Amino acid sequence: MTVRREVFRVERIMPVRFTRSPGAVPAGQYAPDIDDRGYTRYHGPVVGVCRGDTTRVRVERELLDNNAPLYVTSEDTSKLTITSPVAGQPLANGQHVDITFRAGNTDGNVKVQVRAQAIDGPIVAELTVHVSQVMVIECATHRTAIYDGSAVGAARSAANTTRRNWANIRTLMTQVNRIWRPVGISFDVDTQRDNTNLTNQVARNGVNPTDGILLCPVYGSGTPNENFNRLMNTNRVNDRINIYFVRGIQAAHTGAGPAPNYVGFGSHHHRGLVVSDTFIGDIETDAHTLSHELGHILRLAAMGHTDPHDAHSDDDPQWNSTVARRRHDLWSRRRLMYYSVDLAAAQRTGAGGRYAFDGTDVGYGAGRTGHMITIFSLNQDPTDNEYTDARNTARTLP
Repeated sequence: MTVRREVFRVERIMPVRFTRSPGAVPAGQYAPDIDDRGYTRYHGPVVGVCRGDTTRVRVERELLDNNAPLYVTSEDTSKLTITSPVAGQPLANGQHVDITFRAGNTDGNVKVQVRAQAIDGPIVAELTVHVSQVMVIECATHRTAIYDGSAVGAARSAANTTRRNWANIRTLMTQVNRIWRPVGISFDVDTQRDNTNLTNQVARNGVNPTDGILLCPVYGSGTPNENFNRLMNTNRVNDRINIYFVRGIQAAHTGAGPAPNYVGFGSHHHRGLVVSDTFIGDIETDAHTLSHELGHILRLAAMGHTDPHDAHSDDDPQWNSTVARRRHDLWSRRRLMYYSVDLAAAQRTGAGGRYAFDGTDVGYGAGRTGHMITIFSLNQDPTDNEYTDARNTARTLP
């Protein structure tokens, strides 16, 4: 097993790499994204799991032959056990091979090790697994209608109410909890309200509200998001994160060019969020959107900044309204808190962006952003350390 590689000055050689395992995940298992943004503090990538969970990750023979003999071991079998491959058996042949492991009931770090040639051979790769106990956050969900209560005959109707039913919302929350599982946070819906009606919207930037649609100003315009504030105080449930589902969201845009397309807003201050019906039928994007807005409530990507606009993974070093000046590298787009839910627009794929990544596939399929919630705390990036920030914020919620 020989690695031949030309090296100029200094280069870190990675014969074996850990990555996220793509594709469908069996019930009862999880396949989280791995934080591999440099190896500060950890000698390799790191991933979060919950106590007792079975987790699947992928091992890549990056610089080795596909039949190079490798063995997967646990640093401490009392904290983590390898379930595939079977104990004592080598890793299957192939460049990309999935492995599974089960976490024990002790919080803290434990390493998955890949060894060369034998079960006790030299370690050629390590994955730090951060095990934590699940924290439960209680939520209330609202099937919301939006209409002008002053109009003659105005009332809640199918035309002005979210198209979601409770079964759709339950399925969505299940997928959201899969995305948040690596952080050890679970959102439990214990209250459902089917009588939430926003009837007092006001005009914004000269645009009048319409039935069924939440009217918001253009983000960053300086105009207060008054209708969002009103919605957050409509039929809310105390001591809960209030999640409002609405038929649509409209930007009060009167200038040149296309209007921004908003699909959700989340507010740590209000302990609430709104999500539109835009992605009903696309559970992957729908769950990503809701998970992203929950991230705002838990202050992901926002803790290292003083500007309240700084709340996305691309807001480095500081938020600005010019898309081309934001950070659009591969890692930023893999993260849950990237500002957009898609990568298809031309201004996000070219070389004009800061640290631009010229591509639209970051491992989740063409045009899709990722679900990574960062664990590393890199001095160069004030938007990371999200795992710790989310759990610390969760402790302060009612």
